[in-house]
Amino acid sequence: MKKLKMIAHGFVQQLNCEPGELKERFLNCMKQLDEFTYLITDFNLAINKLEATNSTELAPVQDTSTRALLAPITYGTFNLMDALTEPAPSTSRACPNQCPSEKPIHKKVPKEEQVLIAFSSTSSSSESVPHVKNKTLEKEVQCQMVEDINKSPPKINDTLSKIETYNLPAQSILQTDQEYPAVILNVDGPSFWVITGNTNEVYNLMSDMTEYYRTNFVELTLEQVMSLTYCACYDDDSDCYYRGLFIRLTEKDMNLAEIFLVDTGEVQIAPIVNIQPLAQHFCQNPPYARCCHLAGIDLFNHTDKDMPEKLEEFLKTYIGTPCSIEVDDNTSESLGVYVILPSREILNTMLVEQGLAFAIEKLNITEAGTVRGPPEILDSDLNITDCPEYEDPVEAVTGYHNRDEMDICKHYKGGPEKTCFKGARCNKKHIVKHPDGWTLDRVPVAGKCRPLPLPAPGTCLRVHVTHVAHYDRFYVQFVKPPVKEEIPSFGVVLPPTTLESLVRDMNSPASRMAYKPLKMTPAPGELVAALYPMDDQWYRARVLSATRVDQNVEVMYIDYGNVVWVKEDGVRELDARYWALEAQAVCCSLAGVRARSSCSRQWAAARALLYNLVHERTLHARVV
Repeated sequence: MKKLKMIAHGFVQQLNCEPGELKERFLNCMKQLDEFTYLITDFNLAINKLEATNSTELAPVQDTSTRALLAPITYGTFNLMDALTEPAPSTSRACPNQCPSEKPIHKKVPKEEQVLIAFSSTSSSSESVPHVKNKTLEKEVQCQMVEDINKSPPKINDTLSKIETYNLPAQSILQTDQEYPAVILNVDGPSFWVITGNTNEVYNLMSDMTEYYRTNFVELTLEQVMSLTYCACYDDDSDCYYRGLFIRLTEKDMNLAEIFLVDTGEVQIAPIVNIQPLAQHFCQNPPYARCCHLAGIDLFNHTDKDMPEKLEEFLKTYIGTPCSIEVDDNTSESLGVYVILPSREILNTMLVEQGLAFAIEKLNITEAGTVRGPPEILDSDLNITDCPEYEDPVEAVTGYHNRDEMDICKHYKGGPEKTCFKGARCNKKHIVKHPDGWTLDRVPVAGKCRPLPLPAPGTCLRVHVTHVAHYDRFYVQFVKPPVKEEIPSFGVVLPPTTLESLVRDMNSPASRMAYKPLKMTPAPGELVAALYPMDDQWYRARVLSATRVDQNVEVMYIDYGNVVWVKEDGVRELDARYWALEAQAVCCSLAGVRARSSCSRQWAAARALLYNLVHERTLHARVV
């Protein structure tokens, strides 16, 4: 009965989800419902066997009375699935558990009070079904006992003891350009986990946990397991307990949970009976496993689709090998490192030599510390022959699908009560639609980035020209003295304060993997992260226009001034921490210069001459 109750509770939790996920979860529940019905059938068979063993057998005697032969007794089906498929009237009051029933009291009903139609559905209203007074229905003995028990069910939350949860301390920061001894523990695609400390400490911790929980085992319920943050997980293969982070219960089976082992970097599927609350004296040390990725190489521009699998198999051959790591980037949760083998060979270089990755060239930085802007791009390099087709005409015209229609109740017609005929049972939004059918679907986007404060007239300063837009208009960056950046503490994410740190952070391997695609076609004025096709780097950009025919977006890189058409796949959401830095590109115009005529050829020649004179050069400027 406890198992049946736990499975039924799992059905409720799976179906309590967003409307978009309801279909998939409902199909998963239907697959598990077969096993649930078999368990109910076994439960019914066990009850019938208990009845059969308790019945008293009488000695047979000769029956001399002259009675009519009775019809043979037909026993009901013991399999619940057969009972569901066997034809039976819908108004049957027979107990599905085949419990013995009391003898019902029959009452004769006059013909004029008999109804022609008997409603079997319990959802019929009292007005459509005539009410008969003093009517006694047959009752089953065991079902009556179950009903009495269900009238006062014990509250599980009252009986649960409160479990105290403890957090683990933060890991120490590994300094850049420093070499640390390490051991590779686990490999998951391009990422891997290492231990930089003493491995004997991890072994002693697991041994102490195993001895402790063998003598202090606590039986937890499903609600208690779901309330845990950090826990102790038992592994059957190694016969040992590990420290873990509770992620979630699996969708296929509510008795299994996904646990991230913080000391090894593995994600394990474990039964809930193997999960224990983590004691306080095991929370003194931070997680030993550190997430890393290989620095100085690019793993995502390879044309071979099987290359990620080959790379993972190559890295798995070095699991358990003592090595050392040199930290190159410690600004994100995943450390960019160079793995140095005992033979002093660098694993990053070996991957490039074997053709499993490409080497990344570092950004060109001037002496003044200004990052060079992306080079010019010609319209002849763009291909606009790809014309996708759309099944939804609304999506083809407006660029999005009105997703809020599934959340708005179609039965609500307006009124002071703000509800439909379902009342409080309706979980939809009660909003009056526009007469033309338009809904109020809105998607918030990033659209604000502060400009740089402009210098006062008469100021002399140094500028670096990044883009020439016209014969008298160009974009510059103010040359500032280099500023030493402060490294934040571990776990603290601060917005970049310089353009150099901004470009480095936006193009780190961890950031490139975390970019999210846009929910709809970008609007003019929206801030996005755009991939520059010439150097395959990400920069901040503002959307100027978009075309749905060829899925191209016109953007202007706000830190350089370039205007480029890029593919819609090369535009991503801009993270909030990249909004704080002001737009570095400042639009300037030459004072005292005007065109001799309106001929476009002369304008083009003047722009080409200005481009050769000032582009990518640092100049002295005086503000007029």
